[in-house]
Amino acid sequence: MWPDRSDRINHNGPDLLWSQVADDLREQIRSGELPSGSKLPNEWELSEAYQVARVTVRRAIIELRKEKLVTVTIGRGTFVA
Repeated sequence: MWPDRSDRINHNGPDLLWSQVADDLREQIRSGELPSGSKLPNEWELSEAYQVARVTVRRAIIELRKEKLVTVTIGRGTFVA
């Protein structure tokens, strides 16, 4: 289980929540904190960590997939590309 990351999200700010989650994950990938091949927590765990709805996490993952930063394998999970 990932630690609480809700302090990285401004729930009352002008930026969309999914965009903030994607930005945080993107930063972790680019910094090497999440290296290539590492598995991300599932949507439920990420939604708990960021204190957002699961659909918000799903939208963030879709954006990261478009950018080819992560790959999703059904039944296995989401991995850093």
